[in-house]
Amino acid sequence: MKMNKIVVLLLGLASIAQAQVSPEIELAARGVMSGNVRVNNINTASAVSDFSDSQLLLGFKQKLYNSWRAQMVFGFQFPDAKSNLGQVFYNHVFLKLENQKNVFKIGRSTTQTILGQFPTLRDDDAIQFNYALNPFSNGLNTQDNQYGNVIEYSHIFKQRYWLTIHGENFTNLSAPENFELNAFGGSFQYIVPESQRWNRNVLQRIGVSYNSYSTNRPGYSGYAKSLKNILGTITLNVKPDPVHFIDLKVQGIYNVGFSEIKNIFNYHDYVRTPSFSTFGTIRYLYRKLERPFIQTSVGFGYKSFSEVKGSEQILAIANVFYRLGENFDVGFQYRYISNNGQLENLFGKEQHRFQFTLVYSIDQLFNNQFDNRNSLLNLEHNYIK
Repeated sequence: MKMNKIVVLLLGLASIAQAQVSPEIELAARGVMSGNVRVNNINTASAVSDFSDSQLLLGFKQKLYNSWRAQMVFGFQFPDAKSNLGQVFYNHVFLKLENQKNVFKIGRSTTQTILGQFPTLRDDDAIQFNYALNPFSNGLNTQDNQYGNVIEYSHIFKQRYWLTIHGENFTNLSAPENFELNAFGGSFQYIVPESQRWNRNVLQRIGVSYNSYSTNRPGYSGYAKSLKNILGTITLNVKPDPVHFIDLKVQGIYNVGFSEIKNIFNYHDYVRTPSFSTFGTIRYLYRKLERPFIQTSVGFGYKSFSEVKGSEQILAIANVFYRLGENFDVGFQYRYISNNGQLENLFGKEQHRFQFTLVYSIDQLFNNQFDNRNSLLNLEHNYIK
């Protein structure tokens, strides 16, 4: 009898040891399907079935021999129909090392071109207003601004203050085979942890960041050749009620730009001329039985160009999402954009877009060992949250 107890104890210890060293496996997927109707300024309309930004993510997390843990992620998404990225686009292929206060990531992933997220249908719906734009792109692919080959290090102070430095390689159409780092920068943010969102704190997030792109500016050398962007953001809980929740999100981007560019003839000029853009949303979320149930928001954006007088962009977005079941949402979004001055020849005068959508998210864990700070779906855009 005593020998049997010893055998059972050893088997139990062996199973515990195996659970500690075997990886946690996470499978995540998100389907974003929408019917889009577009109406432009000459009253011509077009309709399309859109499944862009649908994606599949596979991740592995491993406990290391000390306080650190490792993560490996592979993921791909379906890009916009008019992009030249092919049928699928690999948006995440990276390794990450982290402990409670430090995070180190290397590989392909999201870039530091935006601070936080906004409650739009797709994260690129306001990309000209809430992203620092890639100056090496031709503007056809939104992914050029959102993803790149990255090296990032973050240090977390008191679980709320995030200091991040990064180097990135953005897609450069003039040198597609060049994988050298062509952007550098850093950010400092105060972020309330997800688990503390409902503690009625008015200030949810505030931060600033700086990006410098290593461009070829004619007639300049050294640091003066670089294109520089400064970003600032703030998120306030206007009504931090656990049932009827209202928040306000605002972000501004100052593109220092090149003052010698006085006209906008193409996308190259559009990205490099000095500009200031801002985008903000106010969101209402109704939680029923502690579950997100209905979310609606309105957002406005404005972009001006100091060296190109009379040119500006105006954006308005309104949407509503309704949760039909666990992680399954139905929604509607209206988007209006107006381009004035020299931007009219580049982007058209104005456009109305109506979108009816279904969104289904899956996040399945196997051999669950860790918290959800690094949930794969947190790598990407969220809808009702």
